[in-house]
Amino acid sequence: MRRPAALLLLVLAACSGAGPAPPALAPAPQDPPGLVAVPAGGTAWSNRSLAALFTLLMFETERGGRRDRLVRLTEPVVVGLEGAGAARYRPFVARYLGYLRRHAGVAARVGQAGRTLHLRFVEDAALAGLLPAAACALVAGDIAWREFAETPGRFGGRTLIDPKHLSAVTIFVPRDAAPWRVRACLIEEIAQALGPVNDLWGLGSSIFNDDSAHVWPTALDLLMLRVLRDPAMETGLPRAEAQHRARDVLDRINPAGRSARPLPPPRLRGGARWRRLTGRVRARGTAPRMRRSLARDALALAAASAPGSAWHCQSLTLLGRVLARPDPAAALAQLTRARDVCAGAHGAGDVRLARLRVEIAAVHLSLDQPGAGVAAIRGQARILAAHGLDERVAAVYVLRSRAFAALGREAEAAVSEARASRWRAWALGHANAGPNGSF
Repeated sequence: MRRPAALLLLVLAACSGAGPAPPALAPAPQDPPGLVAVPAGGTAWSNRSLAALFTLLMFETERGGRRDRLVRLTEPVVVGLEGAGAARYRPFVARYLGYLRRHAGVAARVGQAGRTLHLRFVEDAALAGLLPAAACALVAGDIAWREFAETPGRFGGRTLIDPKHLSAVTIFVPRDAAPWRVRACLIEEIAQALGPVNDLWGLGSSIFNDDSAHVWPTALDLLMLRVLRDPAMETGLPRAEAQHRARDVLDRINPAGRSARPLPPPRLRGGARWRRLTGRVRARGTAPRMRRSLARDALALAAASAPGSAWHCQSLTLLGRVLARPDPAAALAQLTRARDVCAGAHGAGDVRLARLRVEIAAVHLSLDQPGAGVAAIRGQARILAAHGLDERVAAVYVLRSRAFAALGREAEAAVSEARASRWRAWALGHANAGPNGSF
């Protein structure tokens, strides 16, 4: 999982939800209702192409590594939460495991004995010091933080590629990060710990793509996990046999895919270079001027190799974000263009468009255009809440409050601020609920 977008820092002014003391958790707001669009996205693709996607997710990594055999975490999956602040997330993890059990057939529970999936909560600063571009870390085996921190090179991607049998996995979670970040980390990495090792940027409706557009597993993700957990998909299957069996499983559980059109190829010519460029843009410690240069290079590559694609969409979005502080007018142009390209690449109903509207509204406010800011995010809180994008919902209400105040519409500003307070508390913790909190 990648770091949150830099542009949000215009709205989340400083992430005071991330510090040495884990922030106190708050209850989830109910207005607007959350998660009503989850699982999101369609699966009406041909089973042949979905079986090929299954092998890409299970047998390859984004950096070119390959597995020889199918590997999946041993069932039943018994999850343990360890470290300071871990117990606070036990109810959330238990609910999420129930969700995976219902929608993907994953036999998983929180337990004390026989743990196979270790959630180890560590200091955010310590984790960032080792992995500046990542929000959390997943490694094969029952690995203590001290062991990992002393020799992190021993626990690279090979630990998830080489094993013929995966009996334990460890996820290092930033305990003092904002609650929304911790929840997003847990959702994605628990799903990935079950077996998928790849992240495909061109895979639009998925959490297995590193663009963080979706927080909760989509319908496509749940289908891939259901295939993985099917009894026919035995640990140790070679790739060709795994793909053949995956097709048989899909024909049985996804009859709509027997005669559907194929999934667009989730690949990019020059993809390795594009990933390096965008990875450096997102990495903590990259100088602002270099960040902008790298983002322009990534956009040029995507526009030349795959115009109108998911990569073009993401590249425009990334450049708009890094331009937001030094050149908001240029940022607005890039983000507006991104909205159009993303709609073409992912569909007019894709949640990325709602996310972009929040960023566009933030830039409008920085340009002293509160009316345009209000217009940009009208109706977006409901969409974002439906997809579980908690911090974005909070940002919508913060922006509305500021915009209404600037327009002299004080009553509407007060209503938006009250909602912002509830969503700030849920996204960032109780201490950040007030107007002087992280947003």
